[in-house]
Amino acid sequence: MATADGLLLADIAFDAPLPDGAAHLCIGADALRPPSGSVQLGTAAGRRLVHAARLRGPVVAGTATVLRLGRTDAAAFAWPLACTPPDFAAGFPPDTHATLLRFLAGTCARMLRAANDTGLATLCLALAAPGGEARRIANPTGALSAWRVPPAPDGAWTLVSASAIRRLDPPRGGVLLIDGAVPPGAVLLPPTPLPPLRLVAGGAQASLSRRVREAWSGRGSTPSPIAALAARAAQDAQASALLREAQLLAPARPTRLDDPARPVGAGLDLALSDHAGGVFACGWLRDPLGLVAGLSLRGPGLVRDIPHSALHRVPRPDLDGRFARAPLGGAGPQPGFLAYLPECDPARTAQWRLTVRLTGGEEIEVAAPPGLMPPAMARDLVLRAAHPAAVTPALLDECIGPVASRLHQAALREASGAPAVIASGTALGRPTASLIVPLYRNLRFLRFQLAAFARDAELRRADLIYVLDSPEQRAEVEHLLRGMAAMLDLPLRLVVMRRNAGYAAACNAGAAVARAPMLLFLNSDVLPDAPGWLGRMRARLGRDRRIAAVGPKLIFDGGTIQHAGLLFRRGEDGLWLNDHYCKGFPRHHPDAQHARRVPGVTGAALLVRRAAFEAAGGFCTDYIVGDFEDSDLCLKLRAAGHAIAYEPAAELFHFERQSIALHDGHARTLAGLLNRRLHHARWDGAIAALMARFPDA
Repeated sequence: MATADGLLLADIAFDAPLPDGAAHLCIGADALRPPSGSVQLGTAAGRRLVHAARLRGPVVAGTATVLRLGRTDAAAFAWPLACTPPDFAAGFPPDTHATLLRFLAGTCARMLRAANDTGLATLCLALAAPGGEARRIANPTGALSAWRVPPAPDGAWTLVSASAIRRLDPPRGGVLLIDGAVPPGAVLLPPTPLPPLRLVAGGAQASLSRRVREAWSGRGSTPSPIAALAARAAQDAQASALLREAQLLAPARPTRLDDPARPVGAGLDLALSDHAGGVFACGWLRDPLGLVAGLSLRGPGLVRDIPHSALHRVPRPDLDGRFARAPLGGAGPQPGFLAYLPECDPARTAQWRLTVRLTGGEEIEVAAPPGLMPPAMARDLVLRAAHPAAVTPALLDECIGPVASRLHQAALREASGAPAVIASGTALGRPTASLIVPLYRNLRFLRFQLAAFARDAELRRADLIYVLDSPEQRAEVEHLLRGMAAMLDLPLRLVVMRRNAGYAAACNAGAAVARAPMLLFLNSDVLPDAPGWLGRMRARLGRDRRIAAVGPKLIFDGGTIQHAGLLFRRGEDGLWLNDHYCKGFPRHHPDAQHARRVPGVTGAALLVRRAAFEAAGGFCTDYIVGDFEDSDLCLKLRAAGHAIAYEPAAELFHFERQSIALHDGHARTLAGLLNRRLHHARWDGAIAALMARFPDA
């Protein structure tokens, strides 16, 4: 038999034992090239060998053909007339069908790449005699269906239809999943010794998604599809979505063991996906008698042990009162724990349980709230999971830092995409500088800032860009800016980010639409003292091409100096801190009255050559929300061979940190500590060498 796709199947009978050796078929003068395969069948009439190979072209009936086994010519015959798959199958006794079927559907379909050969598939169906059935347990959801199958040994499961032969994932918990429509008449081939199974769809049924929700909530009938879905969720988007949907629409009730009379207590407050295959867990454990042997996280079809080395213990003052008079012992000084398992959850489980294993073999389980949420929200919860006074370098570097970084990058990906740009007024032809002002929630100084800009002739020749990093305020800010632009006759543009992405991303978005060769990054809480400040900063850049960036004198609202150039100092922990020259000194202190080169300048008011800014890659977005991006940029500019300067003739008031204090991801969190450690890790050596050149800092 030869199929239309060029698959050859030769059935050769023998009345004597077959010699040893691999089978090769020679048609005419040509030997068929490998791969090829053979199976021997023992029948009452003698032995038969079925040989499978690929033809290189049509063969004329009557062509001399030789079957070689090793070096022996085992059979010689004339090429017969072609026959159909049903006729070919009819030539075999029923007791050989099972062996031949598994050879064809297993070896031939894979080795000869014939899984989509309709002739081979039709032959397999003709040989398959169902001796049992697989019943569908729910209506398909999307293209995925679930079937109840009988117990079977390990081995391959194959779906055979008239059009194809398809290998399936093995069943779990008595449930087999089939992706794609099941053709009428298809047969399921389980591992030996089970016979082929007829597929029975059944009558009216609930959807698979509903069946999964019922199983997750403990209300479903058996068998449950949970284990089968969990086994393929990491590679199958549909299976993963079904599990997540069930956990989010029918979540288990969060539980905790907080009875002071019991010898063990536990709670899992957070179990968050990091959106990259990992899980962050935050909870507590009370074990005054030393009964606990270990902890595990459990999800649908998943068990992940929490290694002792991954547990970071922290105080939990909120538990002190609850267990202060517990008869068997209190909560201890560090009942809280934080743990990060970076590669344990490729399917992004939505809700986890904590299993507490006792030394005697007993297990106790508590449930966390659902932990699959937008990455920015999850990042902010991670950053608030421990009090700053309780953190250690190991906790930051091994646990909170890695998961916060992953979530921050996921949040940036969600916020990516072209922002909206709204123009008010007629744009200038050739602006001298582009002013980029990021906005986040705080609009208190916006009217005053625009009024100050309108009084300055230099600013009327500038390209004014506001970047809104809190897009939920778009209507309010757009209305305000349109009105101010019209009233002051001051052209400007509003760039609206798709989602909150932080200071660096907002500044980079503003720079991307800027039209001038110089970029001035200015905080929204910075107000000029008098006109002319921008011209003085531009002049400083114009006098020395080696200088890439300039910063002005910034003054607190009380009249003392906030910034006269940025410098670096080592803290007591050995990590570098950002500091400012003359901070807190009187406004006209002599040391702040001289223009000079400095290690860096603050991003609150920073004028930079656009070419140098773009060559440096702009502001680094790795820092969470807003910290150290300005010094990071200055260090990148210095690494490229540029200098940084301070210009005291330009004076502005800075009402410091008015916006960042409103951000949930920064205020009262560990973001500042993490950003500082990241900055130090990247620039330690460069800062040490730089500060050696500024011994008076």
